[in-house]
Amino acid sequence: MRRGAVYSSAMSGRTDSARAITVTVTFFADLRRFLPRGADGPQRYTLSGNATIADLLAVVGIKPDADVTAAVDGDLADRETALHDGADVMLLSPMEGGAAAAGEATLSTEGGGDAMERFGYWNKILHVNLTDRSTRIEEPGDAFFRRYAGGRGLIAHYLLKYVPKGADPLGPDNILVIAPGVITGAPVPGAGRHSVGAKSPLTGGFGESESGGYWGAELKRAGWDAIVFHGVSPTPVYLWINEGQVEFRDASRLWGKITGEVEELILAELGDKLIRIAQIGPAGENLVRYACIANELNEVAGRTGMGAVMGSKRLKAIAVRGKTPVKIADQRGLLAMAKWVSGTMDEKHRAFHEFGTGAAMQGKSLEGGMPVLNYRLGAADTIGKVDAIAVRDEVRVRMGACYACSVRCKKVVHIEEREEAARAAAENIYKGRAKVAFDPLGRYSVDPRYGGPEYESLAALGVNLGLDDLIAICKSNEMCNYLAMDTVSLGCTLAWAMECFEKGILTLEDTGGVPLRFHDADGVIKLVEMIAYRRGIGDLLAEGSQRAAQRLGRGSEAFLTTVKGMEMAMHDPRHMPVMRASYLLAPTGGDHMRQTSNRNGLRNQIGLCHFLAYEDDQSLQILKTVTGWDITPEEMVTTAHRGLTLARLFNLREGMSRADDRLPARFSDPLPKHAGLTREQQDKIVTDYYVEQGWDANTGVPTAETIRALELEADAVHAR
Repeated sequence: MRRGAVYSSAMSGRTDSARAITVTVTFFADLRRFLPRGADGPQRYTLSGNATIADLLAVVGIKPDADVTAAVDGDLADRETALHDGADVMLLSPMEGGAAAAGEATLSTEGGGDAMERFGYWNKILHVNLTDRSTRIEEPGDAFFRRYAGGRGLIAHYLLKYVPKGADPLGPDNILVIAPGVITGAPVPGAGRHSVGAKSPLTGGFGESESGGYWGAELKRAGWDAIVFHGVSPTPVYLWINEGQVEFRDASRLWGKITGEVEELILAELGDKLIRIAQIGPAGENLVRYACIANELNEVAGRTGMGAVMGSKRLKAIAVRGKTPVKIADQRGLLAMAKWVSGTMDEKHRAFHEFGTGAAMQGKSLEGGMPVLNYRLGAADTIGKVDAIAVRDEVRVRMGACYACSVRCKKVVHIEEREEAARAAAENIYKGRAKVAFDPLGRYSVDPRYGGPEYESLAALGVNLGLDDLIAICKSNEMCNYLAMDTVSLGCTLAWAMECFEKGILTLEDTGGVPLRFHDADGVIKLVEMIAYRRGIGDLLAEGSQRAAQRLGRGSEAFLTTVKGMEMAMHDPRHMPVMRASYLLAPTGGDHMRQTSNRNGLRNQIGLCHFLAYEDDQSLQILKTVTGWDITPEEMVTTAHRGLTLARLFNLREGMSRADDRLPARFSDPLPKHAGLTREQQDKIVTDYYVEQGWDANTGVPTAETIRALELEADAVHAR
């Protein structure tokens, strides 16, 4: 039986008066309109003995060419599937329109189709088959976008539908989904976000990461709401999206090159400097399990290994040019919100505007909650040498911005190897308005195109490795951007390996003579490249710390800082209670973005930046002014819960359970200023969250009532 079959062929009914069968039919979602007048719940139908699904649809009154998903006794069925007496049949509308070749128009009537004027989205999802170099357009209808919005909700919907249970994350059956939200591309601060999702090669479960910058907005301005990549290209390829035109281009000469070189070559080839490019680097090509996808060279979809999935598909880059503004329902109302952000800069966003992230590192250290030496200490005397204040004072030349955002919270670092080169750059590039740093040891230069280190990188590649060398930290951050590799998983994997080396579990014989020592800044620089190219000990560390520990054994699992296989970010839950539920229950594993909350869960799906200080009623107002939807606060919560429940369904289907919703042993140990977290404390957080989401309190399986309330019946069929 085919997974995710959508039926469109007409079949004639069959009759056999020799015997009859009775089947029970449950109608879900939009198909409830076919219930007999006044009826509710399951219905019984008597059919001929050799009846099929097609015969049942004819009896019910569903047109032969309607898009319907059917299941018999819990298994997906096609129209030729024979029914039996007592069969339990589910009929579901997937709320997806027909598919057409790219460039052809389709009309979808499911979920509203073209019945209303659209704002914030185009009703166009691009499906790209890399295997045979074909494309098609899906027009899923208005109710689809109201239901899934974008981001996590849309990604999980497609993962459940298209990725077979147990599929290899680096194999041809995985898909790669790029999903902005319904407000991505709107002219308001914070609307420059997009999400990337797939089955994670790092965790084996739900994989997703967000990125900012301009690329997601450019995709929306090109007329697309999302891209779903299927299959594997036989040779390296990149995709060129020019408004509604989609073209496959050879990437053989780009393969093996770092991100900056690739961007230069693509822009020269296509001849338009305003093109935006999302791409993988050598880490993704070499299937490093925490490789990322970089856009504009300094924005990344960093976590869960999405770059490795893209590399496994031999997809080097996606170049996009869009010239059509996203339609806005209430331009005046949205402008008022943008003016509020710029008008309250000092009150609401001054710290982000001045420093970006990482200005509070000294305070975190004083409170005893800074990750130091693989999360063992909580504080470091040298923290002031590597925080965001030091970055501003010593190596930063300016602050950058994302699409339509006045906050400008992105650090841009420029370092030269020699003092004379730094002076020349300050004069020639910045006209004396910025001071360019130089390395007093003459070791490293840092290209400003690759941005600068945010908090997670300063901590993961800095203090957690015992480093106080700001120039070396900036260099390793730059390398991660041009090699396209997640700084958090990289830093945590190195910290795990260094503790193993410190305790004699990893030896020079294991590492090929490479010492893995804390406080060794130059050694870290060398290891970054070894991992990206899987050279020597880098091949083991490219697997991520959990897989590396499973391979190594020898008690090395005790030093892990992973949840569900993904390394935890740089916020210690022993110090920060607000992070406990995020680490325990984020569907992606050790994530710090508090995606489990209603606030951030919603922002993920609509494409709104987490760092903008909008109150919930302002987020609601932005959503209304962009889309024109008459949405309520309750529907916002439902949208967030829907995305989280979809991701939960995917993880459960792939074998995860409550046993995976726990912190590693390291966090049961106390810090000097904070107690360890007991199993009982963790269990209570998990149970309370299950109940809040409408999942079974013991297992975390979404209840049937929750599935109905969230209108996820069609998706739940694919979660079996």
